[in-house]
Amino acid sequence: MINLDELVLLYDYFGYPGILLVSFIISILFFLPIPYFPLPLIAAFNKNLDPHMISICGTVGAVAAKMIIFYLAYSGRNIISKKSKGRTLSLQKIVGKYGWIGALVAPIIPFSENFIYITLGLTKYNPWKFSVSVFAGVFLYNEFIVWLGILLGRPFVQSIISQFTDTSNPAAIIIAVILSITGVLVTLYLLVKINWNKIIERRFPWTRTDNSDE
Repeated sequence: MINLDELVLLYDYFGYPGILLVSFIISILFFLPIPYFPLPLIAAFNKNLDPHMISICGTVGAVAAKMIIFYLAYSGRNIISKKSKGRTLSLQKIVGKYGWIGALVAPIIPFSENFIYITLGLTKYNPWKFSVSVFAGVFLYNEFIVWLGILLGRPFVQSIISQFTDTSNPAAIIIAVILSITGVLVTLYLLVKINWNKIIERRFPWTRTDNSDE
């Protein structure tokens, strides 16, 4: 079992740059089911680090990675067939209006946030709105995790860390990776194959397009 004190000492060596770098790595490896929250949670117990700076550095690293994922999906739309693009016009309209909500709340949805970011990218959501919404969401999430750890104390955090560092069942880890990759592939498939115009226009008539029946 990994001891919390040993992990806290690591931050004495790596400090804020380490938090930024690790948050970037965890976030960019979107196909791996690696939980992000232990990073700010453990850092909160290092007395040499400011809680707010922990949140800011973690946010900068995570947002940088999420912007890369977003732009990969954004650029990937160029290789989608014209017919598939036509099926998502209504989805583009509704995402353009409410996409910031998804980007804002995505960090609190375990292992599903990158599906939201990929969807926003493929539907050409405004990059500026995306970056601001994601930054706000991740920062608020980090602040919550940091102060939750401080308020609940070491025993609680140690129990959490013990559960998430338990590698006694490698099969479970492999299955989680497979499910995560499958989830990304299924998301991409559904986005380009389903006629979103027909589905969305039933509830939101203002999104109607000329491609509804294709």
